[in-house]
Amino acid sequence: MKSLPKFTSAVIAMALVILWQKAPEVWGQRAPGLEQKPAKNVPSKSPTPLMADASGPESPEAKAALDQARQRLLSYQSIQAKLVETVALANRRFTINGSYLQAGGADLRLRLEFQVKLGDTEGSILEVCDGQVLWTRHKVGGDVRITRRDVGQILQAAADNGLSDNLITVELGVGGLPSLLASIGQSIQFDQYKEDTADGRKLVVIEGGWKPEMLKFWQGAKFNEPLPDYVPSRIRLYLDGESLFPRRILYLRRNAENQLRPKVSLDFSEIETDNEISAAKFKFVPPEGVFPEDLTPQFLDRIKQRGQERGNDK
Repeated sequence: MKSLPKFTSAVIAMALVILWQKAPEVWGQRAPGLEQKPAKNVPSKSPTPLMADASGPESPEAKAALDQARQRLLSYQSIQAKLVETVALANRRFTINGSYLQAGGADLRLRLEFQVKLGDTEGSILEVCDGQVLWTRHKVGGDVRITRRDVGQILQAAADNGLSDNLITVELGVGGLPSLLASIGQSIQFDQYKEDTADGRKLVVIEGGWKPEMLKFWQGAKFNEPLPDYVPSRIRLYLDGESLFPRRILYLRRNAENQLRPKVSLDFSEIETDNEISAAKFKFVPPEGVFPEDLTPQFLDRIKQRGQERGNDK
């Protein structure tokens, strides 16, 4: 699978493992007050089932809102939030609960946790980064896998090979929300902007489709065929009208009736900023008897290969 943002792909992967084991019926729910509403002045032309959604002309207002949202995320000394991810896979829909911690400083420190229960099987993902090492713990039932990545080595290799810091930090999961928005901005051309309200709260809603080079990346030579099932057609962001904090991110896909529906949604709530967070939250020590797998060499090899491919394309 080609790379999707860490928030999405890692959790879907874990959920697929549990579904493979138990395959129960699971139902998720929408976040209250943020139901979809169509944006005004949307072009009437709708794609055929064999077309991907080509983005329209870029909206300067949408681009400015996304840039400002990312800069504000970087300006906070800390962020704490609850996170709910709703995933639709085939005919199943389920909800995963989690939390997000971010602390600023010389090195961005992050902690991301997800928990999911499908039938009688429980799973979780914990990712902790102190700015130097990224630890990941996957638990499915009684099985535990722990990995580590040397962030410094990987980012230095990316710089040496002329690769984007934002792309690498999103794939690693060490850039948090700021890098996620940066990655979305690099891949998506936002062609819609509107202001809305939900539960008395002002919202800025922006939406866009893949930039031409990204469509080519996903489709390759199969231009007239649909995107792979795991790739969304468009992305829609609901930003807080005052702080521009991304309260909801929707990865949209067309259904059999050619209507855009969420494939994955990320909803943030109970958001607190600039509160003190203990440094212990960003430390991780593997439990006794569990031996971590070092994935640093794999990332270094992948970066080297990408650098070579990049050089061949010039």
